[in-house]
Amino acid sequence: MSRAYRIQITESLNQTVSSQDSICTDLELLGILPQEEMSELLRLELEKRGFEQSNDSGSLVRNNNDGTIIEIDPCEGTVTIRSESSKAVSLETSKSQIGYDDLGPFKKEIEEKLRKEAQTKLKNELKEEENQLQKEATDQLEKSLGDLKQELNQIVNRVTAEALKKKAAQLGSIKEMTEDPQAGTLTIKLEL
Repeated sequence: MSRAYRIQITESLNQTVSSQDSICTDLELLGILPQEEMSELLRLELEKRGFEQSNDSGSLVRNNNDGTIIEIDPCEGTVTIRSESSKAVSLETSKSQIGYDDLGPFKKEIEEKLRKEAQTKLKNELKEEENQLQKEATDQLEKSLGDLKQELNQIVNRVTAEALKKKAAQLGSIKEMTEDPQAGTLTIKLEL
């Protein structure tokens, strides 16, 4: 007569998962002045808005309060927006199976099978956590993009206005200049 016995194993997984999403775009600056002067005007406007020089490149970087990082290369006019997040994940699962005395020599095989099933389950749960974290990073990026688009348009408008003022001064004597930043208008009257 066989007696039943329970084989039970517990597996755990502790890991830090991280995700990142990014978008790259270009600023559409008009070539009113030479490239170097346009780049310098862009750099000055970005610094006014809280961007700081990056240590490793000529780019300017700003960390937003919402967890996004904005990097702008004033020479190339490229904009990269990144959202990064990470979290520690602790998962645990148990698997069990009934065995019989006459299967006693196969106990190690049953334990190994249960261990593999538990590890597969933990890997799937970890993948779900990674997918959720990736979704959160993407959602954060999309949310920030709306606000940033408006700010980038304002930056381009300010740089364009400053470039037009410099170009007008090079062309002749400025007789009258009116600017309405809210309406986005700039009128310059020159005497050539």
